[in-house]
Amino acid sequence: MKKLVCFAFLICTAHIYSQKDFSIAAIPKELTEYSNSVLIDELVEIDVTDVGKMKEKTHRVIAVLNKLGDGDTRLYEYYDSNSRVKNIEVKIYNALGKEIEHFKKKDFKDVSRTGISMYSDDRMMGINYTPTTYPYIAVFESETETGNTAFFKPWYPLKGFAESTLKYNLKIKFDPLNKPKYKPNNLDGYNISISEGPDELLFSASNLQAIRYEEHSPSRDRILPNVTLALNNFMLEGSAGSSADWQQFGNWVNKSLLSDVGDLPEGTLARVKSLVANETTNEGKARKIYQFVQDKVRYISIQIGIGGWKPMPASEVDKLSYGDCKALTNYTKALLEAVDVPAYYTLVNAGNNKIPIEEDFAFLWFNHAILGIPDGDEITWLECTSQDKPYGYMGDFTDDRDVIIMTPEGGKIAHTKMYETEENTQENTANVSVDANGNVTATLKSVSKGLQYDDDYLLPKEKQEDLEGHYKKKWNYINGFSITDINLNNNREEVIFTEELSLNIPNYANPVGSDYLFCANIFNQNQYIPPRIESRKQNLYIANGAIDVDTVTVEIPDNFTIEGLPEATVLKTKFGKYQIDFNISSDNKLTYTRKLTINKGEYPPSEYENFRDFLRSVARLDKTKILLKHNLQ
Repeated sequence: MKKLVCFAFLICTAHIYSQKDFSIAAIPKELTEYSNSVLIDELVEIDVTDVGKMKEKTHRVIAVLNKLGDGDTRLYEYYDSNSRVKNIEVKIYNALGKEIEHFKKKDFKDVSRTGISMYSDDRMMGINYTPTTYPYIAVFESETETGNTAFFKPWYPLKGFAESTLKYNLKIKFDPLNKPKYKPNNLDGYNISISEGPDELLFSASNLQAIRYEEHSPSRDRILPNVTLALNNFMLEGSAGSSADWQQFGNWVNKSLLSDVGDLPEGTLARVKSLVANETTNEGKARKIYQFVQDKVRYISIQIGIGGWKPMPASEVDKLSYGDCKALTNYTKALLEAVDVPAYYTLVNAGNNKIPIEEDFAFLWFNHAILGIPDGDEITWLECTSQDKPYGYMGDFTDDRDVIIMTPEGGKIAHTKMYETEENTQENTANVSVDANGNVTATLKSVSKGLQYDDDYLLPKEKQEDLEGHYKKKWNYINGFSITDINLNNNREEVIFTEELSLNIPNYANPVGSDYLFCANIFNQNQYIPPRIESRKQNLYIANGAIDVDTVTVEIPDNFTIEGLPEATVLKTKFGKYQIDFNISSDNKLTYTRKLTINKGEYPPSEYENFRDFLRSVARLDKTKILLKHNLQ
């Protein structure tokens, strides 16, 4: 059963192929290019003729070509208290088609899938096969049954990158009065067909070559061919639901999941009303309620039965002082409504993939809950699971994506805050002193905002040794530095994080005879250059923009002068802009300035090499050195 936790899990399964084709040599050569595995044959048969039951039979034959393909076999099934694995079996064959292993149901490990949850009724039945030779063929067969029909696994005829498919069929048998809806994505150019009968759907794919993973590409959902499926009428742990449209979906959430979980103890109601007694605005009230929640509760995930989607009652959260994303969001909502501040329970697909919501295709695809506080046409978003995030700050886990808000009128599509490039800033100001032996003492002040704030605001919770380790990793290009002082300030009101450090860097300047070569960019050298990808196929995708501004003032030692000052440099591309400048003041101090802007955007594959060139140039120029000339007497 799919649960609403912190991440959504996609499971793909499959069919037994005739043994005459178990030879690796029978696989077309083009399917082995860029492939770690080849899906030789798969058949998944799903029966949802009864709205209260989903039966699934899976048969899969997959050839694993190398070690990287071991995980592609997916030799497991998930189940919970409302589902069961009726049958499961695996056979392993060598490259010549000889059976070398046979695992029956009794050989499978049956383990809890607690994961990030303190408790969950989710379980997994699977084997962890360790091959002795490559290639090999795995034949997997399973049969499962569940009382939940709210979730269909999306059909991915190519299950992942570096996986090719010879043959893959999905059959769905249904009640004609409750025909599954489906939405094809990225199918053009593939040998994929969809056929419909009066009570059956058939999705077929054959001879699909592998797609290799390419860095800085859009999410896999926008690249791999796939079909999303859902029932308009479904059952979830005995609760009948509807997702005919988003309004009806929201009405079902309000009625079945939220209607009876908002009660709070009288003592708590009196306390929060007193807390906001002097506040005259909804924002003022909401800020105090949000801080109250952060001070009182902590995040713990508990997933049992419909609790995978239904929040724990607000009264229980109040009593126990913990809950998961659903429970804490609902608890905050109940507190706000108690002081007459409207709030929308909101479902979101959190994480790296920002998948747009289709207005005409409602289904249970979410993996996280947040809260929206309306103010006219604007909505302030609250992440209720965090004890540290500032009021109204989302970060990149839930920023800039479609969500469904549960209004009194039903579900509606909304969009979370998008952080513009100009908001995601880091300003570094350093004062540096170089002595006659090339040693450096420095102070640094770094101020982060926007999504760059998201990278650092939890640093004050780190232990001292872990904090020092963070900076040693960040500046791994500096050998042997020591930190003499760290002062961190998290301004939650203005959402600004400030780091102030003092450092000693022995032998930082490189000796050249009695002179020194010195790199003024001590604290923000870009070392990342994207890998070379020949014949790139995917678009270049830059998810977020950012701006770094650095100012370094360098005091050089007595009897030294700066020789051969580098010229100012400006690089301007569609991906961003880079500029550096060097200036000497009258008191023989050097001022180095740097500004790097990265623009978010999507570009054709042909631009990838230009993007690499830009970052390669930045990395080279970031290491620009000046000569500190020793004036011998």
